[in-house]
Amino acid sequence: EVLAVGDESFQKKCVRWIEDYLKGGGTLLLVSHSMYHVQKLCRQAMWLHKGRVAASGDVFDVTQTYLAHHEKKSAAEAVTTGRANSHDCYRVTQVLFNGNAAESGFFLDQQATLTLEIGLHSPDGRAPVVLVGIVRADGTPVYGVTTDIDKIEPARVLNHEFHISMHYPELPLLPGVYALRVHALDPEGVRLFDTVTRDFTVRGESREFGLVRIAHHWQLPAKRALAYTEIE
Repeated sequence: EVLAVGDESFQKKCVRWIEDYLKGGGTLLLVSHSMYHVQKLCRQAMWLHKGRVAASGDVFDVTQTYLAHHEKKSAAEAVTTGRANSHDCYRVTQVLFNGNAAESGFFLDQQATLTLEIGLHSPDGRAPVVLVGIVRADGTPVYGVTTDIDKIEPARVLNHEFHISMHYPELPLLPGVYALRVHALDPEGVRLFDTVTRDFTVRGESREFGLVRIAHHWQLPAKRALAYTEIE
């Protein structure tokens, strides 16, 4: 729990150092209850529960299983104690993918538009921070951004309910299978509470390399008169 100590500036400094260390080829073993930091810094995860391995593998699969376990546990405790909101948390209540509420089977053409309509619940009435990320099927990060980075807050629609939309006018992804992940964090953007995933496929024919199409054009040099001497 090395990141649990110190103030916010110290934590950010630690995260930057760890990221640089990993980029240099270092190996990290992180022990933490912070799903945000686990997802941010790790590719693989292992969840230990009562001395046994409860789940292991892809970091997002494991952390989502961990969070789901505790959500079910909290719900059961709330029913037992009769306090429905005693274990409430920030969570994603709705994700519409181009107006569609289905959980899978989304197809987009290259350069298509994508609109996300996101519903959120806040236990204390404060606006949660929303993180939207896109990863390739193998977990390779493509792009991610939070509402606090863009200096915007979800709009309150009820006392504890919020709503916000995100629009990608021309999604520059190359053909392939991707996952879109919507995360609900506390208003300080420190702790991740909930994650909703939507898998989708970008269709098209392309021989380009990488994950995204970057606008570009080729240019030939201007034609010049070639001077030569005829040899007799």
